[in-house]
Amino acid sequence: MFIPVWLIFLFTGTVMAVAFLVWSIRSHQYDDQDRARYLPLNTLEPEELADQPPVRHGAGFYGILTILVLGIGSVLLTLLVVLKHI
Repeated sequence: MFIPVWLIFLFTGTVMAVAFLVWSIRSHQYDDQDRARYLPLNTLEPEELADQPPVRHGAGFYGILTILVLGIGSVLLTLLVVLKHI
């Protein structure tokens, strides 16, 4: 019983990692790599920060949140099954 649970856990984790990689490639997360190196140098004054529009979370944010919740759920479920059979 111990080995099938870990195989399911490994398979689930691999599928979620591949799904996240495919999502990140399709949503062009890796397209603008030159801009990322200058982000630490971008210092805005407090007045300029107040003028910035509020951050809105799109579908990508909720997709990552769903993957995170499913991953944590699978870890907890695996631990529950393993601890139940000890």
